[in-house]
Amino acid sequence: MTGFEEWAAAAVEVFGEVKPLADRLPQDHFEVAVADHECLGTAAGRLLDSVAREVGLRQTVHVRAAPQPAGSSFGLAVERRISTLLADAGPLDDWVRDAGEAPIVRAAANARDRAPRLVRVETRDGLTLDAFTAGDRARPAVVLVPPCGMPVELSLRWLRALGEEHFVVTWQTRGLFSAHGPEAGMASGVADQADDLLAVMDALDLPACHVMGLCGGAVIVVEAAHRHPGRLGSISLWHGDYDFGAGSTKTDHQRDVQALMEMGADTLAKAAAYQKLMHRPAALAKIPERLAPLVLYPYASPVLFHHYCRLNLAIMSFDITDLLGRIRHPTLVVTSRTDTTAHPEGSHRVARELARARLVEEPSGDHLSVFDTSSRLVQLAADFVAAQYLSTPGRR
Repeated sequence: MTGFEEWAAAAVEVFGEVKPLADRLPQDHFEVAVADHECLGTAAGRLLDSVAREVGLRQTVHVRAAPQPAGSSFGLAVERRISTLLADAGPLDDWVRDAGEAPIVRAAANARDRAPRLVRVETRDGLTLDAFTAGDRARPAVVLVPPCGMPVELSLRWLRALGEEHFVVTWQTRGLFSAHGPEAGMASGVADQADDLLAVMDALDLPACHVMGLCGGAVIVVEAAHRHPGRLGSISLWHGDYDFGAGSTKTDHQRDVQALMEMGADTLAKAAAYQKLMHRPAALAKIPERLAPLVLYPYASPVLFHHYCRLNLAIMSFDITDLLGRIRHPTLVVTSRTDTTAHPEGSHRVARELARARLVEEPSGDHLSVFDTSSRLVQLAADFVAAQYLSTPGRR
């Protein structure tokens, strides 16, 4: 693969990751600063616009010579992500002269071929979910329950890694990804979100299989395992964001986010007021640059934010104390000593109170770094899933 082909593949991936947020923003262009504007400006602008067209980005990309005052956190998150493509770019003018835009067209076509397959799923209360599958349908199934409100692009590395040996399924949170926006009166409880897990499994005709919950998704898995024990074969819970009522041990981050969710969930007017705070560039301070456009997605508009608060507050305030003793599934519980996002004590308590749980405490990491899918974490997940399928002959 040539340098241009490698760059084109990376560019298509980056633009694919920023597109969900970009699609929700009102602006018609993004501006990217380039240190050596005279050398990179013309070619960079042409190539970035070519990638934007191939990926289906509505906005154009303007290349400028020097930074300007920061705009909203949303546009800035997109611009910073795109700017990484130019930080160590090769001879862009030479690439354009020698090969034109053909490598970008090929990279986009390859990305579409490798993308998870979209499946529309009807929920029990009449909504439509976007579910996604990766891997061979004949292989053992794994269902991934992501954090509330996150675009599927956040889970792509897990889909690709586990999809090499498994049939991997996930979906996007109810109501937050439809073109016309969330529906008024949409159910938002944890039971409703657990029913969505069952709806996805039913639509794809999945038997009892391994179900993997990340962050708030772990709470949905616990509820599903409690309410529908025969539908889940084994479970894994990664950096779970748990509530135990008055007995909860939570990080400052958990308490702050839950308070924000309570205010935003109350009324649309309150959500609009607090959503404005997320426009400030300071909102990006503690979010890894690669993940910022994905993590900010559910904050992109007042209506989106309001319904996200309703859904996520239901998860964050869902007391699981009485559920754990009734769950008998083989379980892997993963946390880390340094998680300042979801308190590791929550995972320790879950592992202690589940009948068949194994606790793994990593030396570092949190519910965002877990999406970097280090080889160690992927192997941990794959080994646990393989052991469960080997112990249950005939399970698909």
